[in-house]
Amino acid sequence: MNLKSNLKLRKVGNRYMLVDVSEHDTNITTVHTFNETAAFIWNAAGHNGVDCAALASLLCREYDVDYDTALADVNRILLAWKEAGIIVG
Repeated sequence: MNLKSNLKLRKVGNRYMLVDVSEHDTNITTVHTFNETAAFIWNAAGHNGVDCAALASLLCREYDVDYDTALADVNRILLAWKEAGIIVG
């Protein structure tokens, strides 16, 4: 799986918005809002790839959560993102 390349994460207040950007404009027809943890996972996937086990390990180090919980959370969010069309593959 890969993140769609034309999506950018922007912080607005204490939330994060994922918007579709192109060379000349921004499409805000569909905006996805993330909390801090989801934004962390999105950024980590952008740097390290969309690998459930690796993302769960990073989540454990960042948030002091056990691996099984982190893995379940990562799997759940990646499935939701795939259904929303913001990750492909």
